[in-house]
Parts: sequence; C-alpha cells; structure tokens
Amino acid sequence: MAAQMQKPAVVASKHFNAEHDSQTLRDAMKGLGTDEDTIIDVLCLRSYEQVCEIKKTFKQMFGRDLQEDLKSELGGKFEKVVLNLLRSPAEQNAHTLRNAVKGMGTDETAIIEIMCTCTNEELQEIKTIYKRDFKTDLEKDLVGDTSGDFKRLLVSLTNADRDQTGEQLSDGEAAKLAQRLYDAGEGKAGTDEEAFNVVLGSRGFHQLKKVFEVYQKNFNKEKGILGAIKSEFSGSIKEAYIALATTAIDGREAYFADQLYQSMKDDTSGDYQKCLMTLAKGNNH
Repeated sequence: MAAQMQKPAVVASKHFNAEHDSQTLRDAMKGLGTDEDTIIDVLCLRSYEQVCEIKKTFKQMFGRDLQEDLKSELGGKFEKVVLNLLRSPAEQNAHTLRNAVKGMGTDETAIIEIMCTCTNEELQEIKTIYKRDFKTDLEKDLVGDTSGDFKRLLVSLTNADRDQTGEQLSDGEAAKLAQRLYDAGEGKAGTDEEAFNVVLGSRGFHQLKKVFEVYQKNFNKEKGILGAIKSEFSGSIKEAYIALATTAIDGREAYFADQLYQSMKDDTSGDYQKCLMTLAKGNNH
C-alpha cells in the first residue's frame, strides 16, 4: 500500500499569464511604496512551476531580477516567506532546515515540521539539495545540533526508509505494536523511549494509523496515542511524536493547520499574517 500523498493547498492557477503577472508585480514595486497585497495575491497563489516562469518573464521584460527587487522592497518575516516562494518545495525545506541549525540556538519546531511529516522521496530530495547548496550532510548538521532521544529519532527519519509502501498491517500485527507502545509507556513506570523510536521511526504512516486505532480501542479510549505521548514525554521528542502521530491519524494538512493556528496566536501580524493565511487557504478548492 503506497503512502497517501496530501493535496497541496496551492496548485497551478487556471488563468495563468506570466506576462500579466510580471507586469502586475513590477507595478506593485515601482514608485513610492510597495503594494504588498498584490504581491501576496500573485506569488502566494501560483504553483512553483508558474513562479519559475514569472521569474524568467520578469527578467526578460524588465531586465531586472525579481528576487533582488523583492529583497529591496520587503523586510522581516514577510520578506523571508515571499522569497521562499521562489524556491521549489524541497529547496524551501532544505533552506529552512539549514536556518534551523546554523548560528546560535536550534529551531526544533522547524525541524519537526519537516522531518516528521515528509515522505521518503521528499526527504531524499531534501538531503540531495542540502548537500548541493550547503556542502555538508543534513544528518551531520542535525546530529550536531540536537541530543538524546530527539537526535536518535532524527537519525532514523533522515535515513528516509520508513515502510511507507509496505502492506497494511494485519489486525494481529497492529495489536502487537500497540501492545509494545503501551508496555513502553502508559503500562509501566518510566518510559522506554527506544521502543517508541522503533515503531514511530520505521513504520509507514498508513501502518501507524492502524496501530494507533488499535491502541485507542485497547488501552486509552478517551485520549488515544496522543494522550499517551503527551503524558509520557516532554520537550522536543514529545512534539516530534505528536507530529508523527497527527500526520498518521489525520494527515499532515491537519497537523500544519494546527501549527499555523498556534503561530497565528503567538507571533503574526500585518502582511506576514496575510501571506500565511493566503498560503493556508490556497486555491485548490
């Protein structure tokens, strides 16, 4: 059974015209002031392939580099989000991971959002781009910036070999794995983190979903595996397991919707907020 791919929120615009979009962007940036709403309406609602065509057409029409013009007109978090739209999804993720580990401190949330929700193929592409752009291995950087159970889980995920194309588990197999998780967590004093890593770090999302359904039925009818994770773990490893479990149970769209909601409560405003909301809503209706 193949892993279930999520539908992107933003797909190719049906009425796309690269020359019109290029002129619209140029008009939004020339003269006094910048029309941020227009930039959002264009770049946030075009597929990556269409954005690439806009970049080429913009340069052909005006002899200017779209990325450089955007850099000169925008600032702060809004600028970072818009410039990221000029990259492919894999490039976006690779650069986000690089920013998460370089310099002082580590952005564990960014690491979790990517590493715990991507498919094997997506992770392999991210690793290739990371090596190409930064001349170092993603695993090496992640290991150097993390520790303990979280580090070991990231090593497992970076291997990009979870059983996402394997057959669905039988009822008996799912029951055994659910029992293993219970015995490693809620069913004992203390927690066997390695047992959770073995199951959550190697099984495909379709298999994990069945394991978690059995877990809720047999061991925690009220709160299920998410309740167990929240009560048994803390810190980055707890957030990573929640990301894996939510992606398996409800799909990564649901996980990202919750993450967006949390970020909107904590630290968004103005054009940055508008941009995030537009990307979340998308045009794939």
